[in-house]
Amino acid sequence: MEEGKFAQSKPPHPKIGFAERRKYPRFECELPIDCITSESEMHVGIVANISQGGILVCLHDQIKVGTPLRIQLVFAQGFQLKTIGANAVVVWRNIVHHAFWGRYRYGLRLIGISERVFWDFKGLLGQLAREFHLRNVLSSS
Repeated sequence: MEEGKFAQSKPPHPKIGFAERRKYPRFECELPIDCITSESEMHVGIVANISQGGILVCLHDQIKVGTPLRIQLVFAQGFQLKTIGANAVVVWRNIVHHAFWGRYRYGLRLIGISERVFWDFKGLLGQLAREFHLRNVLSSS
């Protein structure tokens, strides 16, 4: 390698964290979720994090990558319980051997959500964003 060429090369870019590379920010949460396959199999789990484009779900059961799901997510908004139903597809799966809840971790991509439900979903994301901001403000003071 020529010395002059090496001296003119650009320094490597600093590593970018996962949150910075994502199209939508993800927010950690612990919400119950039902995942229903096209064969009407129900898998109950916990949402570990959520964004406008996808959800990280923890389940005890094994589901194949590429499986379409109908999901139902329940959360509290003020004094009301809200349910969000949407279509999703399993895009990846990891096995966690020492997990507190759910041996399998799944990345779900949201593929269908009605306009009415979408606004409830955006409200949930806003609520999680506010909670995240408050946690960071309180922990830094």
